[in-house]
Amino acid sequence: MNDDTDLVWEGHEFQQLLAGLHPGPAFALIRRAHGLSQADFGVLLHWERSHTGRVEREEVATLFDLREMTRVADVLGVPRRALLPVLLGTTEIGTIEGTEGKGVEDVDRRQFGLTVFGSALAAAAFPPAASAAGSPMTIGADHISYFNQVTDAFFEHDSLHGSGGLVESALKQCSLARELLERASYDQQTGVELARATGNLVDCAGWLAFDSGNQRIARDCFTEALILAERSGDAYLWSNVMDDLRNQAWKIGNMREGLQLSLRISDAIRPVRSTRLHALHAAREAVAHAAVGDRRAAEAAMIRALREVDRGLDDPDDPIWLHFVTPAEIQSITAQARTYLGQHDQAADIYQASVGAQSKPRDEASYRAYHSSSLARLGDHNAAVTEGLSALALLEGPVKSRRLVAELEPVRTAVDGTRSSEAELFRARFDQLMTASSGRDT
Repeated sequence: MNDDTDLVWEGHEFQQLLAGLHPGPAFALIRRAHGLSQADFGVLLHWERSHTGRVEREEVATLFDLREMTRVADVLGVPRRALLPVLLGTTEIGTIEGTEGKGVEDVDRRQFGLTVFGSALAAAAFPPAASAAGSPMTIGADHISYFNQVTDAFFEHDSLHGSGGLVESALKQCSLARELLERASYDQQTGVELARATGNLVDCAGWLAFDSGNQRIARDCFTEALILAERSGDAYLWSNVMDDLRNQAWKIGNMREGLQLSLRISDAIRPVRSTRLHALHAAREAVAHAAVGDRRAAEAAMIRALREVDRGLDDPDDPIWLHFVTPAEIQSITAQARTYLGQHDQAADIYQASVGAQSKPRDEASYRAYHSSSLARLGDHNAAVTEGLSALALLEGPVKSRRLVAELEPVRTAVDGTRSSEAELFRARFDQLMTASSGRDT
């Protein structure tokens, strides 16, 4: 992803053209920057080729219809904020940057603008009319590589900043991949690889929905991804989807389902060599046993997880979605098991050791939220509020994750009747953030 200053819609020429009420030539800059012909651009926007030229020459007023302009911007992945010069008549729009929606609608859409634009280009390469005419396009390695790169980009963004604002974009990518999987032409091996790539993308979209609090969309995605994992025969994908289903089972309180899925995963991944994978699922299995009160089995699973950590977690062949598995993450998962076992003092100590040592803002927000909640369960409400406010500062800023905000609910409950200024501040900020995050991607 290029820096924002490299995006055409961030450039002075684009903004000047919009401010001067010349949207046709402005969007022509985007077309030329990406090497598209007027014919390609027309296919992309469902315009006739001749109409594209007339729009760019300002012979028709198509883009003066605000609905059409925003539609074109959405197709190209151009953030709507970039259209402000045409409404304000000036390129000087810096005074309105401090809006609450910036983190979701502006920053995230800028970051994934080229991704959405790329999906639109792919859609143009595979117009539905081609399939309807009986001449489906042929899928090759480049198309599969594209979907893999998109999925990696979503996972990487989530690992740094959480899911906020990305669910809709991810679902659009899934629709495109699904369309090609069902209608395009490919040989058997390419079909397997396309099913794998689509499965990874759909599972990623499910995780983003899960992190954003939309459990229905998450469940639909996980179910579809599980079928695609079976179609492709990919053990990594299968285990990741099963892990997501297990997390969702815990989220909705179905602990027995979580345990059954855990045991199924542990058995199925035995042939896989990845220490990251085995450490992750041993730790998750410990949580599953602890959640149903089986202390002995939980302790045994934790020992297995830490033994895998001692073997090393630096396998270059691990997929990107496994890169979040670090020694600190495994310790954090075992702390969840300790929490279910009622060992809140041990859980708090584990979380405290991770706080302040994370380079990724999402990880830091995670461990601060977990630590805060563990302190609340331990009865140290003042310390819980102090740590909780630190977590909220990250969740109000660079990290957008309803899931992590919800992790602070034990703190909110613990200080519900407390009258201290810090407790009141925590309640106000927590409630505001929960309300704000409930409107994202639901």
